[in-house]
Amino acid sequence: MLVAGVKVMDGPNMLRHMHEYTIAVGVVDSLKNFSKSSGRRVKSFRVFVGELSMLNLEVLRGALEKLIKHSDAADAVFSVEVERARVICGSCGYVMSFGEVVEDLDDQEKEVIHFLPELIASYGACRICGSKDLRIESGRGVSIRDVVYV
Repeated sequence: MLVAGVKVMDGPNMLRHMHEYTIAVGVVDSLKNFSKSSGRRVKSFRVFVGELSMLNLEVLRGALEKLIKHSDAADAVFSVEVERARVICGSCGYVMSFGEVVEDLDDQEKEVIHFLPELIASYGACRICGSKDLRIESGRGVSIRDVVYV
């Protein structure tokens, strides 16, 4: 399979990891666009992947390595890190980890929430006030941070 003109994957795993390659293309394109508009080169950056994103970090890292090798950021140093999910109570404002909210749930409930995190309020409750008014505050998306340009 060619992604952004670079051969990145063949075989049976190709379709299973399309999301990771799409994200990697977006990251590299974002870095490329800034470099082009600023006239500066990327030296290093960090990619944060939300723990609820369901992305395979190793596949994403490999896709970034392949795509960056064929870009203006070929010498850039980068890391791919997990951003832990945080949940906030809409009633009292208490912030807790996603794991803290789901730790007392059974396996079937955890599986439902794994695939549909928005349902956390249907299964979990605030540890402080007991409210079900829970919102996922972080740990769902992908972001590029700490970009250093030269």
